[in-house]
Amino acid sequence: MQDQPETIDQPTEPGPELSAQSPYNLSEPFSWQAPEGTQVHRGTGWHIAFGVVLVILMALAIVVFKSLTFAVLLLVMAIAVIMLSTKPPRIINYSVSPKGIYIEDKLHDYSEFRAFSIVHDTELPSVILLPVKRFSPGLTLYFGVDQGERVIDMLGARLPVVESKPDMLEKLIRLMRL
Repeated sequence: MQDQPETIDQPTEPGPELSAQSPYNLSEPFSWQAPEGTQVHRGTGWHIAFGVVLVILMALAIVVFKSLTFAVLLLVMAIAVIMLSTKPPRIINYSVSPKGIYIEDKLHDYSEFRAFSIVHDTELPSVILLPVKRFSPGLTLYFGVDQGERVIDMLGARLPVVESKPDMLEKLIRLMRL
């Protein structure tokens, strides 16, 4: 009987062999601080394109849909996007312990998550915790390069690791630099 190769979404079960390989004490809590996300630089071209798309959408709202309210709502949303995208990310306190994951002072029990995935394609190293609940969003933990191995070992001792690729919405958000 031949072993089947692991598929992309097949989890790797945590177990004692992972714990035995780790140079860290996985029963001790580990804390660190990291930004809540990455700051994306948007050049003049991005702002011009954003303005052009906004004007076109507002013109469509007024001319085609005959809705001034929708046009004003588009303007308010655009202002909110600009304000939120220029705000620098705040520093968050993270902690991984045998009880669960603390973000600031809120505990997220391991039972809330079915697995985690390591994100390779961002400037700041991170993992995404995949929720058990079907429509819940994933929880992203950012960390520094020097904390990465320990964070992954702590999570890997308690949750399976899966490979995941960004979905269409994530790709669109990255393309739009939001």
